Amino acid sequence: MSKRENHLFYLQKQQQLVKYLLTFWLFACLGTSAFSQTKDKKSGKSNATVVTTTSSAVTPASSATSINLNKDVNDKTNPNDIDRVIAVVNREVITEHELKNRIELISKQFAEAKKPLPSKEIVQKEVLERLIEESIMYQEATILGVRVLDQELEGILNNIAAQNKLTLEQYKAATEKSGTSWDKYRQSIRREVVISRYRERSVESKIKISDAEIDAFINTQIKRPQSNVVSGAVEPEMIDIAQILIPIPSGASNAEISALQSKAQTIYEQTSKESEFMKFANQLATSDKTIRVQDLGYRSSDRLPQVFVEATNGLNAGGLAPKVIKTAAGFHILKVLDRKSSPTTPAPQDSKSDSIYITQSEANQMMLTVKQGISEEEVIRRLRTFRDQIKAKTVNFTDIAKKYSEDPNVAKNQGYLGWISPGQVPPEVDVALSRLNPGELSDPFQTEFGWHIVQLINRRQSEVTAAQQKEYARAALRQSKLLQANEDWIRELRDNATIELRPPYTMTK
Repeated sequence: MSKRENHLFYLQKQQQLVKYLLTFWLFACLGTSAFSQTKDKKSGKSNATVVTTTSSAVTPASSATSINLNKDVNDKTNPNDIDRVIAVVNREVITEHELKNRIELISKQFAEAKKPLPSKEIVQKEVLERLIEESIMYQEATILGVRVLDQELEGILNNIAAQNKLTLEQYKAATEKSGTSWDKYRQSIRREVVISRYRERSVESKIKISDAEIDAFINTQIKRPQSNVVSGAVEPEMIDIAQILIPIPSGASNAEISALQSKAQTIYEQTSKESEFMKFANQLATSDKTIRVQDLGYRSSDRLPQVFVEATNGLNAGGLAPKVIKTAAGFHILKVLDRKSSPTTPAPQDSKSDSIYITQSEANQMMLTVKQGISEEEVIRRLRTFRDQIKAKTVNFTDIAKKYSEDPNVAKNQGYLGWISPGQVPPEVDVALSRLNPGELSDPFQTEFGWHIVQLINRRQSEVTAAQQKEYARAALRQSKLLQANEDWIRELRDNATIELRPPYTMTK
């Protein structure tokens, strides 16, 4: 792998992680999307009109057909059932069959990814939210004249077939064999492309990154703080950070996430008044088993999650991060316990290219999830057994990961993560690797995806040139801005839409 490819590895992995988290929403979308949160419709700050109809005579089918909320989400829609309208979005309706079909598709994707499906109630609400958003975007796109010509659509369908190593006719036959009519499938692809083009026009094309933003990103998130060079020795600063983590469970709804954020903010305010951070944190963890407390120990900034480095930048020993930090894992309250300098042998630096060196870790990992019939204790026990077998060299990490790991990428990588940079993986993985010496395995630990063990294979110093720093910074900033801009854009569209819901469905608050 070239240096350029190696440098971009972090960004590619980060984008893969984002796409993995958004799989629930984007079952076949061609563009990037993001979760959107609905404003409180009672606050008076939104222009959206949301009507929940209570009359049972809204539609002729409403009295004859009712949704069974306890029915398994994997049940297939009976084509002979009388369909009924469950939502009206501006001028377009969403039917019960559409909702059930999308839930069935989502269920299949979760099964293929070996990921546990959230509860039926959460799935129903979140899928309906997504259908509403798609309807709003599609209607707005058609008003603005966004179109996909038949010739363009044929080219797109040919590309999709080729990606599946099929001819168009073979792909058409496979689609119809699965129970979906070809005309309906063509219509859905056309709709997705229209939405994607509308998003690109409305959001992606307006993302601008300034040189000042790039320089600030490089200084705060790529270059590690260093003291002055004395007699040729570089003294990187060592930081001891502790955290209180309020995890976000997999499949949590917007309401649940908001409640956890409020909880984290309350804890943050309490923490700011405490003089002994670790004592207070451990008391919290003892009374609330969902809270996790970690003292990360002394680490150089290149061995810490980048979000932690940024949040504590400029804080002296004893300093509390100015706000609660949100990551995919949950809400973090960070405190700098100490800072010190530790002389080390410097990596060679080329002043002409202004290169820097970051510490990368080569690692293996495997993951198990808690699901029906398997408790958390059983998952931890199994991982410890695997770890002990690998330590005793009775089994090979790759073989056992390939056989048992529930990581959706295990079929491709057999548990091998390759060379990863700080911040490339969830913070818990970074922390676990930072505590290991080459060849060692971690204890089981939890992320939002499940329970893991990791093995550190080796460490190295990797060169990042000035040009590569700028390229990475621009791409990372664009990705970050795009996610936020897309979320704001969808929220604005929703706030100006008229949404009428039919019982028993209600909006996610």
